[in-house]
Parts: sequence; structure tokens; C-alpha cells
Amino acid sequence: MAMIGHHDAEKAFLEAWHAGRLHHAWLLAGPQGMGKGSFAARVARFLATHGRGGGDQVATLDDPGDAAANKLVEAGNHPEIIRLMRQVKDKGKELARNITIDQVRGVIRRLHLSLSLGDWRVIIVDAVDDLETDGANALLKTLEEPPAQTLFLLVSHSPGRLLPTIRSRCRTLRFQPVSGDVMASWLHEQRSMLDMSEVRAISGAAGGVPGKALAL
Repeated sequence: MAMIGHHDAEKAFLEAWHAGRLHHAWLLAGPQGMGKGSFAARVARFLATHGRGGGDQVATLDDPGDAAANKLVEAGNHPEIIRLMRQVKDKGKELARNITIDQVRGVIRRLHLSLSLGDWRVIIVDAVDDLETDGANALLKTLEEPPAQTLFLLVSHSPGRLLPTIRSRCRTLRFQPVSGDVMASWLHEQRSMLDMSEVRAISGAAGGVPGKALAL
């Protein structure tokens, strides 16, 4: 599915990569439903398939890059892409309330291992808002002394509620609500069976949030 509302964030990230000056931690901030998790996945795939940066000019995060690495990413088997999120409780369908300190410690242990494939290890925390207090403090220590060639992507729906010390260690990419006209055009492409009056009504009700528009 085509992404919407990612242009400015994508441009900022690629400019840093081309310059060979990637900050080690990026805070992806904005309303829930803006596709921040999808953006994080695109960045992770890009780094897994393109190396350190500073080379040829690449115009989009969707550039295919190394074919073998790309196959591993698509299969969910790339060893250097690590996702930290709430887990399913007791073999059921309900998610745990928080990301636990034990989960964070497990990721930190992996950071001490050498890279087994490629030039980057990428940690996606989706969402960093879900961290237990102890887990947030453990993550902060790692952000203060990050391992080399490791990049953190912290998805946040409520960045103002995070520890200020976590925010201060990150470069922030803000995902802003999409304008009504752009949203309507995009939604019509995604759901062509809707007539334009329905598209405009849904776009208005969604408040510029693509995920909400699709849910409606």
C-alpha cells in the first residue's frame, strides 16, 4: 500500500544517510494511525539492504538494494532487525499492557554480539510509550552509550509523556496530519469502490490520520 504523510520524514532520513551522519536514535512522533511503524519498517529494510551511506544518491527508502538481504527482510528473518513490542499474554489473543524490562534486557544482550550480516543493526520499539518504567530507564542507558552501527527507531504516539532524557537523546521526526485534499485523493486510490462524497466525508472525519480513514 502506498504511504502517505511520510515525505518530509523520508527526505530528512535520506539526507542524513547520504551525508554519512545518521543519528543513532530517531523518535517517530505523531498521532496513532499515521503509519510510523510502517515508516520504521521501511527504514530498517533500507539500512539492511544499503549499507553505511555516503555513496550513490538514492531517492527513496523503497529502493530495492541488495537482493539477498531484501529476501531475508521480506521473510522476517533478517538477523539485524530487532522489534520490541508488547507480547501476547498466556498464548491468548490479548496483548500485555506493557513492554517489560525483561524484553528490553533481552534486546540489550543481543547488542553485545557482533553484526552477522550487513553494516547496521536496527532496533524498532513500537511503541516506546508502552515501556515499563524500568524498561524505559534501561533503554535510556543504552541510548546514552549506543553500540556502534546500531540505530534505534522509537515509535511514539504521545512523545510528551516520554522521559525527557529519552527525547533528548533522539532526533525527532514528526508525522503531521495530512491535508483534506491530499487525504481524499489518496483514499480514493486505496478504496476506489467509494464515491467521492463518501471519500470526502471519511477524509473529514479522519482528521488527517490515514489509519483512521481506512478504519472508517
